[in-house]
Amino acid sequence: MLNLPKPPPLGERHIFFSEKTVPLRAMLGTVGHARVTSPSYSWQGLKRGRAEFSLLQYTLSGRGRLRVGTLERDVLPGTAMLLHFPDDNHYWLPADAKEWTFVYVCLHGREVARLWRSIESRLGALVAFQPNAAPISVATRIVASALTEQIDSAFTASALAYELIMALAAEARTPRTGQPDQPAIERARLFAEQHLHEPLTVAALANQADMSRYHFTRLFTAHTGLPPAAWIIEQRVREAARLLRGTQLPLKDIATRCGFPNANYLCRVFRRHSGMPPASYRRSGA
Repeated sequence: MLNLPKPPPLGERHIFFSEKTVPLRAMLGTVGHARVTSPSYSWQGLKRGRAEFSLLQYTLSGRGRLRVGTLERDVLPGTAMLLHFPDDNHYWLPADAKEWTFVYVCLHGREVARLWRSIESRLGALVAFQPNAAPISVATRIVASALTEQIDSAFTASALAYELIMALAAEARTPRTGQPDQPAIERARLFAEQHLHEPLTVAALANQADMSRYHFTRLFTAHTGLPPAAWIIEQRVREAARLLRGTQLPLKDIATRCGFPNANYLCRVFRRHSGMPPASYRRSGA
């Protein structure tokens, strides 16, 4: 287990400072060290309000379960969930698991939102980290400092949030050992993210990775859990959801920005992925 403060061995703290300060663009939210044993433990990313925030949750022992889009995976010791909200994700304690122990840090702010999408895209929603990896060391230190009440100002909290987001950003730019083709896959993913509004083909992405279409599709699917075409649709739906939450753009403009041929097609795809049409999603405040 990681070196958490004792006492208390377990706990949670919401980082909040009521004094007025200059605008801070990276900030800590709720942080903690938890051990859950109840099968009722379950969080759904589209049912956590409209405020945007990000989560690093690192498993110490036990096992959880994570769904992102249509892909489900076990969350095992030594792996971190990198999630943002609101989004189509869900994590819970499986019925056949006895416990799930983890440390977690929630982050919010403009700078966090700006960097997180690239980090999550490059590393994935579930990534293996050694306990001494920089992001985990920083996250553990944040939890320890919070639970022992050493975070005494909004500025200290913001500095720690920046330190964690920078550690993750650096990790996202570092090739993962044992995965020599990952930089090429990441290059194709980044290209796709920057060109979602344009027609995208698997052949074009394979060209970005300098691979044959067959080889690229096999590696991309292993890396992301989704075939390239399905992954592109998922990213377009996520971007559409973000625009529906954060803007009043008409559906035809959102469709154009997200690479859908028209608003009707956007509505069909969005409903298939989210369970509700775009207009209802916007009204619901999901």
